[in-house]
Amino acid sequence: MVMKRIIGNKKTLGNRPMRKIISNKNINNKKTELLADIDQKLENIELEYGPVVYNELQSRLEKTIQIFNDEVELLFLNNFSTYKSKKNAKVKKNKESSNKPQYISDYEKSKKK
Repeated sequence: MVMKRIIGNKKTLGNRPMRKIISNKNINNKKTELLADIDQKLENIELEYGPVVYNELQSRLEKTIQIFNDEVELLFLNNFSTYKSKKNAKVKKNKESSNKPQYISDYEKSKKK
């Protein structure tokens, strides 16, 4: 007689895969490590090649990151109808709050406290 064997998979819950949960603390630690590593490498470049090369490299990195951010923002706005950038959300929030009567705004502020 052949017995059915239930094979359990630690990464699934029923038929749905479980998502890896990463805490904000772990993300912040990883960011801190990466930033420290970048700072160390930039400091080594400055010591080895001088401040002129260091400043040029830093300005190029900042420009590259800004171009990347702009392109990703444009990509999301064009391809995902539900995406709202932080810039647009702030503008819309200000518009929405200006359309509300004062007593509603006061009530919402009191609820937040």
